[in-house]
Amino acid sequence: MPGAGKQSAAVQQQIKDLLEAGFDPTTIHRRLKVGRSSIYRMKRCLQQHGTAYMPPELNKKNGRPKVLSAEQELEVLNWLRKPENRTRYLDDLVWLIHDRFGIVCSTTTMSKMKRKWLRVIEYEETGRPLDDDTRASLLETHPDLPILHDADAMPQAHDNVDVELQSQTYYSMAPPTPSTMQMHVPQAHMMQSPYPHAQQIPIAPQLDSQLQEQLEREIASEDTSRD
Repeated sequence: MPGAGKQSAAVQQQIKDLLEAGFDPTTIHRRLKVGRSSIYRMKRCLQQHGTAYMPPELNKKNGRPKVLSAEQELEVLNWLRKPENRTRYLDDLVWLIHDRFGIVCSTTTMSKMKRKWLRVIEYEETGRPLDDDTRASLLETHPDLPILHDADAMPQAHDNVDVELQSQTYYSMAPPTPSTMQMHVPQAHMMQSPYPHAQQIPIAPQLDSQLQEQLEREIASEDTSRD
């Protein structure tokens, strides 16, 4: 129905006319600068219902699917196995599923599928283990996939070891606390002067007598002043 999309009614009519004239969605996309997903949906509606948009009575019951079947996801995987396809637009994946199965998914759904299966391909090509989210998704949709029974695809169990090693390193490098310090002080050092070098230099006898005489004079002077 006119006005249901983001384009103006005039642009929607142009898309409809070009589709009915036999133009492919890519050509229409380039000529009118309209997203290919919108063109694919309009083409599907023309083929199924003879109208440019979904009839109102079916619009809410037959929206764009947010998930694909196991067979449809494997079609995405096989398409992504070709390196040249991995950098193509998400709209190309949308068209792939439309061409194979006659349904139109959103680019958001295709983005999720692309990330999921590229991680599987990455494991196959580089041996990088699957992350927990990807593994959980595969167990839900493809529980018999051989990769799920491959021990090398499991997340590595080095994380706990790393945490333990880091903990040990922290405690070995941390400064000692009063509770961990040994409070043993050898008796030979308890009575040592804080100036060890002074003990190594003996006082000359004449200097010692001079100091003694000076001390006696000061004491006598203090006694006289008191009297």
